[in-house]
Amino acid sequence: MMKATNTADYYSSSYQFHRETGPTIQTTIFDTFEQETYNQHGEDMMKSQYEILNNQSNRLNCPIILNPQIASFDDVALHALLRQRLKVGTVEKRIRYARFMENHQVPVDFRNPNYTNFIRHMDYREQIEQVGQSALSHEWKTMKMFLKAYGIPLADWSYRPPPCPQAKARIIPLPDTVHKMVHHRYSDDEYENALIQYTLMHTFMIGWRNPSETCTMTVDSVKLDEGILVITEPKKSGSTRVIMPERPLMAGQTRKSFKNWIEKWRPNVANQYSGNALYLRPDGRSIEISQYRMFITRHVRTIFPEYQPYVSRHWCAIGRLIKAKLETKNFDIYDVKDWLGHEEIQTTMTYVRDAKQYLQIAPYDWFRYILKRR
Repeated sequence: MMKATNTADYYSSSYQFHRETGPTIQTTIFDTFEQETYNQHGEDMMKSQYEILNNQSNRLNCPIILNPQIASFDDVALHALLRQRLKVGTVEKRIRYARFMENHQVPVDFRNPNYTNFIRHMDYREQIEQVGQSALSHEWKTMKMFLKAYGIPLADWSYRPPPCPQAKARIIPLPDTVHKMVHHRYSDDEYENALIQYTLMHTFMIGWRNPSETCTMTVDSVKLDEGILVITEPKKSGSTRVIMPERPLMAGQTRKSFKNWIEKWRPNVANQYSGNALYLRPDGRSIEISQYRMFITRHVRTIFPEYQPYVSRHWCAIGRLIKAKLETKNFDIYDVKDWLGHEEIQTTMTYVRDAKQYLQIAPYDWFRYILKRR
């Protein structure tokens, strides 16, 4: 059995990206990411394939209870989609966790699930590896997905993950650091460098759920004439929200604008495989969520070590609250709620405390600052 040496290798996957340049193949920094393939029980599914499976499957043919001795991870995924009504992204994530758990140093036996085996794995993860509450909670949710598929009563499994840690102040980069991020030279390949810089500018300015909303954006979602963005929200079952960003971000001729990206950079690699995706790999194909997450994180951390993709959303929320305070003398939580697509106003309110703190440090318009030319 293959042993896991790096949790991140199992929780993320990435692909080698190439772009043909004449008779030779130019290798870009995307190529530093090796694809890890785990064919447990013969399956190796990407999210798009789960979507196809969900759309094409017949509920009448889906077993109510699976036999763990013969059921594949694919079978459990289908059961979770049709019987447990979990979202595609949730199922894809939990299957990745299951693959990690099955190949761990203290493995979970999904063919013969038993409480003792599972607890030994979780105890090792918590005490020896000292993983956080979030990882333990995700592995418990993964196990419950399999137990439901197998018809095993959850009442017989009394595991409880540790409580959530107390909320900490959000650590976000100050505007001068973000300005450095969007102008830093990341690659000798001109397109690849532009891809990083432009997506960073767009994610910090827009604050969309990164990377899910970033990777689902299309060219048609950018309405340059109207000056609006139509953002698809995978987290909310594909609903959409409409925002009107700053004019320089939408169509500025000398800025990292959506207009410049669509008209100047995207055509450099677009081909028959591109579809309508807004952001493309150097080979012209659309970027998968897990690819973008690993790629952007590894390189931006050279500037801001605490970076993770969702930092840009936190930054945008706090920055827009500060902007509202400067312009109206109030923290306009309802405007920010609509901008970010929060379902509950309480979610937006959690940013007010951070906005008050960062207002004392950087009391100016953050968005105008990072839009400045280098």
